Amino acid sequence: MSASFSGAWRRRPLAFAVAVLLACVTVTAALLLNQQGVSGADDGNGSGAFTKVGDGTLPTTKPELGSGRDPLSTDEVGYAIHVATADASAAGATDVNGTSAPEVLYVDLPEQAVKTKARSALVVLYDYATNSVLNQVVDLAAGKVATSTKGTNLQPPTTSTEADTAIEIAIRSEEALSFKKEFEASEGVPLISADQVEYVAGSWVYDGTTKSGQECGKQRCAQLMVSTASGTYLSTFDFVVNLSTKSVVATK
Repeated sequence: MSASFSGAWRRRPLAFAVAVLLACVTVTAALLLNQQGVSGADDGNGSGAFTKVGDGTLPTTKPELGSGRDPLSTDEVGYAIHVATADASAAGATDVNGTSAPEVLYVDLPEQAVKTKARSALVVLYDYATNSVLNQVVDLAAGKVATSTKGTNLQPPTTSTEADTAIEIAIRSEEALSFKKEFEASEGVPLISADQVEYVAGSWVYDGTTKSGQECGKQRCAQLMVSTASGTYLSTFDFVVNLSTKSVVATK
């Protein structure tokens, strides 16, 4: 099936049921970041995920700031997320699980074309309440959002949380999806949990080559690639998952 993708795939290791959750930490709690796939740093392996290893508390006070185009520190990233999500421009936003907070897609340095002397961070959010993308440039020194732009019909790369949601929707679906039949035929047991497979997901936009899915682009959709633990890939080209409506969209 031909499809139009935005961004790299996300890979979810088999060993974790919900291994990657959006979070940042205080100065005393460590945060591991993987931010490939943003601002020209895409190496094809995907990213945009935050691994929670502390208590997940976002820093609310300004941390020690780097300079120039130095990579953002973990504390700067956490503080940027706090400022961006607390700003009035993000009020009423919800994430993929319906929680009253926007989905944080990634954080990076602003493009060099953004003229600012202050140490800044670009925080890209997705609001499932309005199916829109928020690009927040945070002035880290001032502790405020310097610029905020909102757009629709935009589908940046998916997060690991969105990939986890997509596989759960697909597994629970009553649709006769090929990958579930193939899994049972291969493994001898039905597929009832995401822990039984490995998977990746990418945002999917309708390009006119499938029988349905016209809503994908205005709404947030993801295509999955799924394999068994032994590495056998299962057919997932007959559907995509509409994350906005929490439903499966047959494409064949």
